[in-house]
Parts: sequence; structure tokens; C-alpha cells
Amino acid sequence: MSSFKDYLPRRRGSHRAHRKRPRTRAHRTPPPTADTSPGTSTDTSPGTTTPPEPAHAEEPADARAAFLALYEGQAATLLRQAVVLGGDHAVARRAVARAFRLAWESWPEVAAHEDPAAWVRAVCHEHALAPWQGYLPRRWREPAEPAGDEGPLLAALWALPPAYRRALLLADGLGLSQAAVAAECEASTAATVGRLVNARAALAERLPRVADRREALRRAVRAQRAVPP
Repeated sequence: MSSFKDYLPRRRGSHRAHRKRPRTRAHRTPPPTADTSPGTSTDTSPGTTTPPEPAHAEEPADARAAFLALYEGQAATLLRQAVVLGGDHAVARRAVARAFRLAWESWPEVAAHEDPAAWVRAVCHEHALAPWQGYLPRRWREPAEPAGDEGPLLAALWALPPAYRRALLLADGLGLSQAAVAAECEASTAATVGRLVNARAALAERLPRVADRREALRRAVRAQRAVPP
């Protein structure tokens, strides 16, 4: 699967100004005497058909509807995931807001992506785990408390390195394959396997009484409150 960075907007160059001029034909086609409206063929030679008009870009109303459907279907889920990854509700809300803002700014590319939800998820997870989040002022943070039945699991998860947390959430929490996890995290398959092995071993050491840690992780994600921005 391609990285989400492949679908970020590109700078528009000046390539149109350097296009080669088409060669001039030896003879000119006589001016049409019939309908000359756009899309009407003026060539009456046998076997000639009117070429199809180029496909138009998605209409703004359709784009807004598609984006809104993506937001309504994924925002709450991504917010819960971001809280589990970063352990902070305020950071999670900003991560979700940033992911969807970038998605809208790059919507033609995101809409053409094989999995738009994965595009947004990758941006959200990266923002939630950005190293500079730890330097934010306290007034910009809202730490999550590892309480309840999921408290020990969350405490053990937040003790892991960020890369381990992300790989574990994608693989055990969301059920992605190792290849898909590696592609989304922009890591090699070998590195991804190593992260998963180490993360699972660390959780097993700290939570020996939890038989099914994958299901416990899924419950921890579902248990987070979710009020999308």
C-alpha cells in the first residue's frame, strides 16, 4: 500500500508553458457548416465518431458529501485510537482535526486513494505520536487516566516506545496484516515484526493474568470517550 505522503498535494509547476507546439497539418479542414457547439463533431468522413469528452473533476457538492461521509464514519474511531496511542485527549482531538483538514485540502488525491480511511488514519497516528507533543504546555494537554479494567493495559501500553504502540494497535487492535502495518508505518517488514514481538513480550510480562491481550486492547480502544472536533 502506498504511503499517505504519496497523496499529499504537489506544487504546480510551469510545465504547460514548455509544451511543444503541435505540428501544422498540410491542409486545413474546411470550416463547419453545421452545428459548432462544444462537443459536436465537424468531421463528416465515413467511420468518424465524436471523441468522448474528458471526464470532469468531482463536483464540489459531491466532494463535500464524500468527505462528510468519511468524517462521520471515522472521526470517533480515530479519536479513540489517538487517545490510546498518545494518552492525551487534547492531543488526540488536535490529531483528528489535523488529519481531516489535510484530507480536505488534498481531497482529489485522498478520494482516489485505495483506502481513504487509511490515509487519514496514518496522518492522525503520526500527529498523535509526534515527539514534540511532549513539550507542549500543560494548558494544551488533557492526560488520560488509566483507570477501570483497561487501566493496567493502558499503563503498560504507554510505557512502550511510540513505534511499538502504533504497530501493536494496527496489528492487534485493528487486525491489519504485518505487510499493511509496515506500509502504513513506513517501516520494513522485518522491523515491524521485531516491534510486534517486543511489544507483545513486554505486555505479557507486565500483564501475565490477561489471557487474551488482543481483545483487551480492542476493549480499551472502544472504552475511550469520543467527541470528535
